[in-house]
Amino acid sequence: MLNARAVSQATLVGTVLQVAMVVAGHYSTAVALLFAVGGMGFSLVAGVLYGLLVPRGRWGGIVLGGVVAGAACAFLGILLSRAFGDVPTSLLLLGTCSSAVTGGIGGALSLLFHRRTSGVLVPMLALALLSSRAPAQAQQAGAQATTADFAWLAGHWQGDMASSGGTAEIVFTPPAAGTITGVMRLVIGGKVAVVELISLVDGPAGVEMRFRHFSPDLKAYETDYRQAMRLKTLDGARATFENQVPYEAGVMSTQPRMSAFLREGEDAFVAHSDIIGEEGKPQVIEVRYRRAPA
Repeated sequence: MLNARAVSQATLVGTVLQVAMVVAGHYSTAVALLFAVGGMGFSLVAGVLYGLLVPRGRWGGIVLGGVVAGAACAFLGILLSRAFGDVPTSLLLLGTCSSAVTGGIGGALSLLFHRRTSGVLVPMLALALLSSRAPAQAQQAGAQATTADFAWLAGHWQGDMASSGGTAEIVFTPPAAGTITGVMRLVIGGKVAVVELISLVDGPAGVEMRFRHFSPDLKAYETDYRQAMRLKTLDGARATFENQVPYEAGVMSTQPRMSAFLREGEDAFVAHSDIIGEEGKPQVIEVRYRRAPA
């Protein structure tokens, strides 16, 4: 039987941790990259806390309490993240189920503090081992990604840049011969501010992205061009690229440090970039794109 008070307290603590991570991740890509690991980790904490709050009892009931607390706090955190537009709706089910498992593992771990019999430790450690393999498998999947995984980009997109009030229009080609090309036009105040050429290619170390900026008459803004945005993570609806070239003041092409595509269903995505501005200060650029009408 579940202890309602312990479930409420464990869920509350887990939810506070989840919400803090979600809010921070909404404004920081570096934090957002930890959503999967952090979310399951906080559910693990909720499960452990539940087990510590209840009196000694049957281990199955303690594990079940951890499952409930872990799933509940994760669901609330993912729901908030979905409201922010940072994750797809499908993650509500997938993320909650994954966190329910880690919550149950947390409940099992709490039995160590109750000094339960060693017979409980065998299934507990087996579950923990399976859970620890998930991030490694996800990382391996990202390393094996190709431009074919970005076929969804193909087509005509329109978007808004909140920081400047500009409107962006971009067209991507379907992947072919290990390459995707794109052209973006940014209009601010009725004038073309920049034309951007984009290329995603299958490189020896995985997918790499390049983007270069030009004036409307194709005068290159980056006269000294050094850039290598390599795919670092590909996790469901989120793809993140990091610049392998060190930042150098005065070299515009080294200013972008991290870029990400954040899918929001089939017909919308956010293009996010963390850059170092001309004054050496961090800046965030985001464009929310929607597929243009046919």
